Amino acid sequence: MMGSIIAGILIIIVLLALLGLGWDTFVSVVKTGADKVGITPIVQRAVEIVENGTRNVICNLVTN
Repeated sequence: MMGSIIAGILIIIVLLALLGLGWDTFVSVVKTGADKVGITPIVQRAVEIVENGTRNVICNLVTN
């Protein structure tokens, strides 16, 4: 229960950040933070997955 509430809050924060900053700025800030922490490969793979998923969703919306 508590985990789903925290996950929901984090999703809302990320969506608001994306709307306010734009995708490119948001990704560059996340990559900068990952460089500082040392988890760059993990973040890079997550960004690739999100970009591919977003591209697929947009393609599906356009074709339908």
